[in-house]
Amino acid sequence: MTTMNPDTFDDTAAPTYQEPDPLTDAGRAAGEHAGHLADRATDVGFQQADKVADQAADGIGHVADSIRRVSLDMQTDQPTISNFADTAAEQADRLAAYLRETDARQMLNAVEDAARRQPLLFLGGAFVLGVAAARLLKAGAPQRQRTGYGAYSATGPGGRNGLEDHPSEGR
Repeated sequence: MTTMNPDTFDDTAAPTYQEPDPLTDAGRAAGEHAGHLADRATDVGFQQADKVADQAADGIGHVADSIRRVSLDMQTDQPTISNFADTAAEQADRLAAYLRETDARQMLNAVEDAARRQPLLFLGGAFVLGVAAARLLKAGAPQRQRTGYGAYSATGPGGRNGLEDHPSEGR
């Protein structure tokens, strides 16, 4: 039995030819393709987030203008509330400017940095946002009321259960 000493390795030996494995090549190509698709999907997602941020900035800008108009109307009667409204309008303008000037990737990086620096504050804020979102969704959903026969009927924001629209049902 012959053993090779790693110090005397002969690098002049001809390399052995290995037949390419079609499955390995297909797997490698599929992985690369999936990576490219993921990159494209991420880019599209960030582009959509940028559009939404621009729309939000426009809406916030309109709110700031409305607050300023109200502030001007109240300036002589209630100057304290007028000053508070001016401050709120300035903050809204700053937020709108931030949304216009910062792209979604930069916002995500800022959120990640804040989460690393203040993890408890970040988790608390995420909890509060989650509760607020749940309340908004619950407020927008039709109310369900129990009827006298053990069934439930959905009622919308006006309190109607829809039976008035369909006289042949249940009456």
